[in-house]
Amino acid sequence: MPTVTTYLLRFRGPLHVAERGVGIEETAEFVHSDTLFSALCSVVRLGWGESELQRFLAPFRAGEPSFLFSSAFPFAGSVRFLPKPQLALPSPPPDDARKRLRQTRWVSLGLFQAWLSGELPGDAFAPAAFLPPVAAWLLPSERRALPRSFTRDGIPLWVRDVVPRVAIDRVTNASQVFRSGRLRFGPDCGLFVLVEWRDASWRPLVEAALAELGQLGLGGLRSTGHGQFSLEPGEEIDVPEREQAPGLVTLSLYAPTRSELAAGVLGPFARFDLALRGGWIASPDGASYRRRELRMVSEGSVVARPPGTTVLGQLVDVTPEVMRTVHPVYRYGYAFTVPVDLKE
Repeated sequence: MPTVTTYLLRFRGPLHVAERGVGIEETAEFVHSDTLFSALCSVVRLGWGESELQRFLAPFRAGEPSFLFSSAFPFAGSVRFLPKPQLALPSPPPDDARKRLRQTRWVSLGLFQAWLSGELPGDAFAPAAFLPPVAAWLLPSERRALPRSFTRDGIPLWVRDVVPRVAIDRVTNASQVFRSGRLRFGPDCGLFVLVEWRDASWRPLVEAALAELGQLGLGGLRSTGHGQFSLEPGEEIDVPEREQAPGLVTLSLYAPTRSELAAGVLGPFARFDLALRGGWIASPDGASYRRRELRMVSEGSVVARPPGTTVLGQLVDVTPEVMRTVHPVYRYGYAFTVPVDLKE
């Protein structure tokens, strides 16, 4: 049974995670797994050198990743939130809950596990089980575990807002007003990431690099203090074996290999969305260039696991032609999955 470690990212200020939109006005409310892996590689190169980065990347390039990342999702107190899985509910919801369900983006870990097991409790659709300001759904029993700042004073768990800023032209001193989006967390809230260790010898380096990333900052607008966090290792979780499951829910972005596609991971039983991934290269050798774009299966999707097939994904080369002679650029597309039964 694989062991998964939870890491909490407690942000000391706002966070900006670029999203497609106008300028930098948009920000996501979670961090995709490929963004987290790229930031980790950047820190390894900065702190441990180019040769250690190449040693770090070797198992991923060979198709035998030393660990698997989930994306970084919100937590509030002891309640962890995961993306709403694209699964049918175990039983039809009452009519008064249908609108709330359509507006739900996040489900708590307890509700996620109950959903996948096909045994939602009777009070799961009660109005008190929904948190409309953050589009979340949780078990009524978990609501009592939310931070006291929320339950007593109504302070939001997390909120996205837009703030005005000013840029000054260095030559003409002309000013230009623009707006940037940011994500702010309430007390005892932040993001968490799940790591499944396939080669635990890499754990000390990864934890040291994540702690250093917290000092340098994650995401955009780091020059203005965004994205700094304290790293806190959380509990160890045993997760069920995936090899016996006919279906898998993705908790990371997933770039299937050709053989996985040929085997039917995205066949009739799969329910998935695609996320377009692009953006600028975060490297001192090519920061002014854009990665080649690609689409990956997004978090919360359900993919099939045909018998005899290992659903793992791959590291995708997205090096722009102009950087072919400098160094390769990769997108992390390995899948962090949870087993689930699939029904017609």
